[in-house]
Amino acid sequence: MKEGVSMKTKGILFIISKEQLKPNLQHVANEVAEQLSVPFKICFFKEENRLEEDVLELIAKGCHEIIFLPVSLFSSTEIRETLPKRISAILAQRTNVTPTFLKPLGSTHAILHFLAAQLAQQANLLPQAVLLIAQANLNDAAIYDELKDLAQKLTIISGRKVYFASVSGNFSYHSVIAQLKSPLLVQPLLIDTTLARKITSEIGTLRGQQDTILPSLGESQVLKKALWERLKEVGGIKSSP
Repeated sequence: MKEGVSMKTKGILFIISKEQLKPNLQHVANEVAEQLSVPFKICFFKEENRLEEDVLELIAKGCHEIIFLPVSLFSSTEIRETLPKRISAILAQRTNVTPTFLKPLGSTHAILHFLAAQLAQQANLLPQAVLLIAQANLNDAAIYDELKDLAQKLTIISGRKVYFASVSGNFSYHSVIAQLKSPLLVQPLLIDTTLARKITSEIGTLRGQQDTILPSLGESQVLKKALWERLKEVGGIKSSP
């Protein structure tokens, strides 16, 4: 009986902060959310008043703990700083409601195991180096460190040197591949499959067919697995029968 009461007091707020990925991320979040046995909302973080409205709706449904789950790979400034500040203001007069902030998905076992499995399927007679390409701002020190940590873990697991780059900016893949002459295994850490295809085409134009382009995250079910992994960290969150 106590477990049932506990489950009813939790609510899940999926946070989508990348405007250009709204359709892709909403689809993934929806597929997970529809299996939940607790109240949920999918929040488009940049829409005016949307965060406040969604939080208040979950409170109205009887939620005394709200779980904030970023549907993103890395912890942008919005996720790390802006979100907690706004939630603190919203809940200032509602001391009976507890916020719980979960980490983004890039550091989950699901993502790491998916990437390691992709590399394990490649010929290893002369281990090719790997290039991870992320749609992220690597000028942000926290995001840079998260991607660096992922690259280091993959290096240990795969026995391959793993480089990383962003889609654009100071750490763009254009500047990285210009320094790497040997054939690469290119792993797009991208949810947008259209963007992944564009980058594949550009790399082919720049370097011919010497590189092997691996399937992007958007072509797999790994994001759903990563969301469930984060939800299981909370406890008391189950899927509907």
